[in-house]
Amino acid sequence: MSTVHSVTYQLLRRQGLNTVFGNPGSNELPFLKRFPEDFRYILGLHEGVVVGMADGYSLATGQPVLVNLHAAAGTGNAMGALTNAWYSHSPLVITAGQQARSMIGVEAMLANVDASSLPRPLVKWSYEPACAEDVPRTLSQAIHMANLPARGPVYVSIPYDDWDHELEDDAAQVVRHDVSYAGLPSAAQLEALAENLKQAHSPVLVLGPEVDAVRANSLAVELSERLCMPVWVAPSASRCPFPTRHACFRGVLPAAISGISDKLEGHDLILVIGAPVFRYHQYAPGRYLPQGAQLLHLTGDVQEAARAPVGDALVGDIHATLEALLPLLAQSDRVLPTPFLCHHLRRFPPDV
Repeated sequence: MSTVHSVTYQLLRRQGLNTVFGNPGSNELPFLKRFPEDFRYILGLHEGVVVGMADGYSLATGQPVLVNLHAAAGTGNAMGALTNAWYSHSPLVITAGQQARSMIGVEAMLANVDASSLPRPLVKWSYEPACAEDVPRTLSQAIHMANLPARGPVYVSIPYDDWDHELEDDAAQVVRHDVSYAGLPSAAQLEALAENLKQAHSPVLVLGPEVDAVRANSLAVELSERLCMPVWVAPSASRCPFPTRHACFRGVLPAAISGISDKLEGHDLILVIGAPVFRYHQYAPGRYLPQGAQLLHLTGDVQEAARAPVGDALVGDIHATLEALLPLLAQSDRVLPTPFLCHHLRRFPPDV
């Protein structure tokens, strides 16, 4: 008969999560026993390092990554690095060992009486299965939740006495469960977007880390060249979405309301792709946008779209949207922006 342990490893293997980053303790040992030879465990000596390594590995591979933390204390140690993973949209599947189910209520050592609340709001989804039989299904849900747009870390607390629990044969069906995402805007939405870009006299492009995450960099370059748009990188971006030596590149926007408005002065249309609008840091109040400017926002993150204070948002697959949009746009007769370096050298005397 199958166990929670055996079905879980089948699930992880099929989903490609055979590299585990962790710093285990006694609560996690039942999960690690009989560790399969085709899996590898990357050990870190502090949970902040563990999540940092997993975050970088996920960004480099583009795939979800399994993280194994030690109970509540280990989760707490990881929260600083988890902040970065959240804003980087890294699909980390974070597991933490929980005390045995019968010992949680008496708050035995290493028990976390409200485990799912601990990592919020730095995860997309947080859960502790109500019974041992639900552990494999919960982990399947966690993997899909982490990997679906907008990607991000998830958290599952698992009591350590669940792993040896026997399951009915039907429970293994979750191993073959797949979820796909289709997010292309309608023809009418694409036409409206293209028309807005055609009517703009001085459009500007602001790109965020999601452009790089979905490998849409070359499409962004093509869009900037076709419409002769200067390009800024959104403030506090975790990835570089545009070649910094390209003639259209203008730099990174400051993380301040008034600072962004000042930099974008003179543009009547601001197209933001793959970034929040905006991720501010410095408190410098002012106008969100230059006077008379319109902002259009393309993102795969419904939360980023919903919380923006200005503009109109279109939520969908950025790569597919740009592929479908480009054929609707003719080559602009505007002059390509002056290369960034030359633009700034003109401020200095010739002998500098």
